[in-house]
Amino acid sequence: MAGRTISRPRPEKTQRYVFFLGVILAAIAAIIVFVALSGADSGGGGDIAVVVAKETIPAQTRVTSGMLEVQFMSSDDAIADAFNNRSQVVDRVATQDIPADAQVLPSMVSDTVGDGLVFKVDPDMRAVSVGVQEVVTVGGNVQPGDRVDIVGIFQVQDVEAANHLLAQLGIAQTVAAPPVPEAAAGDEGVDFASPGSLHLTVTMLQNVKLLALAQSLTETTAGGNLADKVDDSDSGESDPSAATATVQLTPKQAQDITWADEFGTLRMEARPVGDSTVQEVQPTLIRLD
Repeated sequence: MAGRTISRPRPEKTQRYVFFLGVILAAIAAIIVFVALSGADSGGGGDIAVVVAKETIPAQTRVTSGMLEVQFMSSDDAIADAFNNRSQVVDRVATQDIPADAQVLPSMVSDTVGDGLVFKVDPDMRAVSVGVQEVVTVGGNVQPGDRVDIVGIFQVQDVEAANHLLAQLGIAQTVAAPPVPEAAAGDEGVDFASPGSLHLTVTMLQNVKLLALAQSLTETTAGGNLADKVDDSDSGESDPSAATATVQLTPKQAQDITWADEFGTLRMEARPVGDSTVQEVQPTLIRLD
């Protein structure tokens, strides 16, 4: 049987195979790189977090967490300046109407959070400040957030003037002339009918919310919870030297307390926590001479 001759590939043919294989692998690598870059350009991963308005937020509204949501978008859809965390937006004030589903941008909200006094006042209420000193505010022991009663002390000319003042305050009770002290009843040198010789004490308001003492505010979070005071004090101690106390009242109460502060002296009585009872308190008229 004739023997077979095994031929070996020529060197130049082997090199040609290697060359073509290299070209094919390079083409495959180029395709992979192109696909990867195309995917990155299109943001196909959708992994950019963006804060979006869940509902229309009107201008001058304090933004709460419930008004916002976080969505993940591609780089093509996400605006570069948009906030990416709700905490960056909560408590800021909308400077313009923010439509629902709109990405929230820094230009749409205030630079600082809304921690001023206007954000402590409940709807349809007013904040009004009255002059106080330590003795007026229960020895300086009340703090912003407490509930207080406000008592007014007024000099009046006579009983008629006292009852007229009570009527102006919307208080149905009346007072009678106080008795003349027996020790001085026969003293002809004392004029008990002289102007300013009578003092009316009346509980003007009950269960009033104290918003601030001097510059110390009570900070309220978006959820309405009482938080630390916004000033930089390192404790929750009261301020005995406070010059003003700011309380939350209806517009009519604010009007009454304003003139009462002008013509009388106001005291604040601290109420127990959770006690919202409004009691009928009889005004008193006394003679100090």
